[in-house]
Amino acid sequence: MEKIVRVNGIGHFNYSSEIKSYIHNEGNVHWILKLEDEITDVDILVSKAELLFIEFERFEQAAKVEIAEGLIDYKNDFWPEYDENDVELDWDAVDAGEYDLTTDEFVELISLLIVEIRSNEIYCEYLDGDLFGGHRIHAYFNHDYKLIKAEI
Repeated sequence: MEKIVRVNGIGHFNYSSEIKSYIHNEGNVHWILKLEDEITDVDILVSKAELLFIEFERFEQAAKVEIAEGLIDYKNDFWPEYDENDVELDWDAVDAGEYDLTTDEFVELISLLIVEIRSNEIYCEYLDGDLFGGHRIHAYFNHDYKLIKAEI
């Protein structure tokens, strides 16, 4: 018998025994309700997903800004938008930050791929828009939707 739960606004989630989670893979964003152990209450995860869905547009925009603010220096310092081996590179312009990506540009380039509702946090995975050579951005939020950490 197939295990299915319904989340208002999102749809039906099918249980995957491989990842011990309920998954919803329709649309651009994939949703997961993560069963971390035998005592995880799926009804609580459903409620958290429904609340997030109601606030989703606001959450998504605020999350992208928080991620950008947290990773922008790393991006500009270690993944530059210029060729360091270019003999004609204007290093004064580099030092002045003329090649630096802005927070707004960063926000526009990343896109949400996965939302995983966990008992103690929300995990989100973003496509990096080639900011970090195609690596995924992993972001962790508390259930008040505040960024805990973001990493590549």
